Amino acid sequence: MKNILKYLIFSFLIIVSNNLHSQKKWTLEECISYAKENNVEVIKQKIRTEILVSDTKISKGNFLPDANFNASQNLSLGNSFNVSTNVGQRESSSNSFSLSSSLNIFNGFSDKYKLQKSKLEESKSEIKIEKIRFDLALNITNKFLQVLFNKEIFLVTKQQVDISKQNYDRLKKLYEKALIGKREVLEIESTLSSDQKEKNIAKNNVQNSLIELQELLGIKQFINFDIEEIKIKNSLNKDIKLTEDVLNRNPEIVSSKINLELRKKDIKISKASFYPRINLNYSYSSNYFHILGQEDLVFNQETNQTEPNGFWVQLNNNRTHYIGLSAVFPIFNRFSTIENNKKAKEELKISEIDLKNKRQVLRNKIKIAYNDVNTAESNLKAAKIAFNTQKQAFDIVQKQYLLGNINNYEFLESKTKLTRNNSEYIKAKYEYFFKWKILDFYFFK
Repeated sequence: MKNILKYLIFSFLIIVSNNLHSQKKWTLEECISYAKENNVEVIKQKIRTEILVSDTKISKGNFLPDANFNASQNLSLGNSFNVSTNVGQRESSSNSFSLSSSLNIFNGFSDKYKLQKSKLEESKSEIKIEKIRFDLALNITNKFLQVLFNKEIFLVTKQQVDISKQNYDRLKKLYEKALIGKREVLEIESTLSSDQKEKNIAKNNVQNSLIELQELLGIKQFINFDIEEIKIKNSLNKDIKLTEDVLNRNPEIVSSKINLELRKKDIKISKASFYPRINLNYSYSSNYFHILGQEDLVFNQETNQTEPNGFWVQLNNNRTHYIGLSAVFPIFNRFSTIENNKKAKEELKISEIDLKNKRQVLRNKIKIAYNDVNTAESNLKAAKIAFNTQKQAFDIVQKQYLLGNINNYEFLESKTKLTRNNSEYIKAKYEYFFKWKILDFYFFK
């Protein structure tokens, strides 16, 4: 009963927590910050980094001696010969034990370079996390603005439905009084249906874009998930300079630099194959022999007496120590070492070209982003003027329409223009903010 009560309380707290969490409106900064730790791709790359940390530990272990213990149990059936007693036996058993260890003394510093390479791979993986976060911030900003854009479009469609509904109700009353023809009522009724359809589509777009944003964040689908509005200024600060420091801090450039260092380590590792390999080896071994069905006894020729020759006695008497130094000098390995060294040098050249190219590509991306901001700002100003003037024109047309001075066609045409200009102004506003945000991210601001 207590367990059931605890479960109910726990479930209730989770539901309350989810509801409170879902009622919160997320800011753009909160979305980006949350996704940087909880997005699926970030989590996967963190796991890959942990794997590389293990590889680094393995590389460190190459500097230590290894140790191996071997044990065997053997059973002989039929004729056999006891070396210790010089007596033929039919059935016997034996045990052997050995403890061995080896230590690499010199291998052309290959272990040293492999350790350095493992650490570089680890650093590259960490930079990959930053690259994922960088791209994620842009994607989330895009999705965040898409939600806000869809919301504003939804408000526009609601306004259009309200306008169409008011005019439909007005014309319907006039038609009932036989003051206008049925054609005008049907036209406005058709417009009202079309506006309601656009409203439904806009509402669905808002819901879908919110789901897509949650997916990027890496959170479960909250029913009432929502985001904060963004105050977009007409003119944003673009007083920024493209310097080498800006390029060097970019995750893609950092990753390419690390890749260049990795290729240099590959060259050194390949060169290590030209040097001899020297190992220090040690082993300790012993064995035990037993005739099945007989006691472990041995005849001592000095005392002319039979003495116990049990398990521990034999292990003590048969122990052997071995220590040795071995060296392998490479003479000819079918051109493998030479060609691998050449390949490593060619890979280094490719990495150098790749780094230089990525620097130029990034420099061009930033210049393009800067030009896009200027163009988007000009488009925003033009779209705002077009919307404001069309709104004034629509207000005049609507008054004239209510007075009966213009026909239904002219009113609907003006209304369509207002809707289009309003949508274009909203689009230009969020496009400008997104273009500016791209430029902002490149400068890590």
